[in-house]
Amino acid sequence: MTTSTFDRVHDRVYRLAVPFAGGGLTNMYLVRGSKTAVIDTAVKGGPTDYFAPALEAIGLKLSDVDVVLNTHGHMDHLGGNAEMKDAGSEIAIHSADVERTHSNAGHVDRSAAGLKILGLEDLLPGREAMLLSLLGRGVGCDRVLEDGDVVDLGSDVRLTVVHTPGHTPGAVCYLWEAAGILITGDSIQCRGSRPGGMPVLEQPSAYPASLKRAESIGATSLFMGHAFKGAEGDLGPVATGDRVAQVYRESLATHEAWDGAVRAALSELPDARGVDVAMRAASKLKDQFKLGEADAGLPSSGTTTIPAYIRTARGA
Repeated sequence: MTTSTFDRVHDRVYRLAVPFAGGGLTNMYLVRGSKTAVIDTAVKGGPTDYFAPALEAIGLKLSDVDVVLNTHGHMDHLGGNAEMKDAGSEIAIHSADVERTHSNAGHVDRSAAGLKILGLEDLLPGREAMLLSLLGRGVGCDRVLEDGDVVDLGSDVRLTVVHTPGHTPGAVCYLWEAAGILITGDSIQCRGSRPGGMPVLEQPSAYPASLKRAESIGATSLFMGHAFKGAEGDLGPVATGDRVAQVYRESLATHEAWDGAVRAALSELPDARGVDVAMRAASKLKDQFKLGEADAGLPSSGTTTIPAYIRTARGA
């Protein structure tokens, strides 16, 4: 699949992988009933440069998409919201992430808070520039979603909102129960989306319960936001059959490993700088997870997620 061609993953569902700076890929999912929805909008420029050509190939335009269903409020999933709003789509997102649709300032502030815990404030200018380059203007939302809400697209396509916090406070999955499909966004992370990296979690304490809840639904297909990694390669972006259970096992085991490593590092280095605690935790898992090095020598996503684990362990 090229970046301007859909992969038809179900009779009513089409997947499109949209690239963004730094080697990332976000998967958008077009869902067609009597109405048409898109799950997530990738980054600024994604709808115009990639989604629109893919739609044209199946006889549609951006203006044919009735609603955007955001799985959560990160830059690589709502960055293209403004383009879809301008084309006529309504925007829907869970109440806990609504603020992220209105202003880009909060995205920078959250990044700054994590870097402060690590003592790496000098990285903020580069991080801010990256975030703002991927975010379109804030356009708010038209429908605020809550757990259990149903988005009825007609023609027997009914998507139920399943609140699965952990990745963000307002992270959700969309369940099409009749088809056995759970569209998970980034709610189920495995080992993270980058080789040698780690999951992105803002609320690690909420993550295990969300994994358990998602798994209990019993969906036979998981449509994920990225090609999340397992011990032997990609487990996504589409998981079916035995791989579904493997996704959940890998996700929980990875969380438990990182939670334990950060707690151990804090016990060993109670008065150390945050970055030193983070490095100690990463060193404990380096061989097990084949961790690489990104910002400040930490694995990819480490400067986002390890501060969250530190806050959790400290009871903050």
